[in-house]
Amino acid sequence: MLSKDTVPGNLKTILVAVIGLGLTLLLYLLNHEIPAGIVLIITGTLLLSLIISADAKKNARPIILADLSPGHREVVLENVGTYAAEKLEILVSGVKEPWHIDHLEPDTMVKLSLPDMVRSVIVEVTYQFKDDIRRSKAFTLGRFEQDKEQDLFKPMFPLFGWKNK
Repeated sequence: MLSKDTVPGNLKTILVAVIGLGLTLLLYLLNHEIPAGIVLIITGTLLLSLIISADAKKNARPIILADLSPGHREVVLENVGTYAAEKLEILVSGVKEPWHIDHLEPDTMVKLSLPDMVRSVIVEVTYQFKDDIRRSKAFTLGRFEQDKEQDLFKPMFPLFGWKNK
């Protein structure tokens, strides 16, 4: 019996395609068209999932997201990607010392405590994965003052005598 780890990815795809199409052809020749169609749909679904998972494994990378906690006292940092991020440096506006995290696994979350409650903050996250170059990403978190003044019903072009109140 072949285990899951001993069969390479391309061979799995070819094996599923040959078995599925062979079973579909056998059922069709035995005048079982409906089960043949069902087997063909299941085979196509399995092939598509194998191809997508192989592509995700080949192009694995971290995706770092930052947000404020509901109490606005912590910055929540999360890796939603498929590869671990390494050597993270987190700079927060208004905080003098940056945070350093050695390793952030996929689907994990880290909470960084702020000195006091903030309304809005800019967070810059610099990270590295594998032996690639360092990447940087900036997040604008919270609510800024100009957001309060924006009128959602104000037309983009002043039509029909629109007046500011």
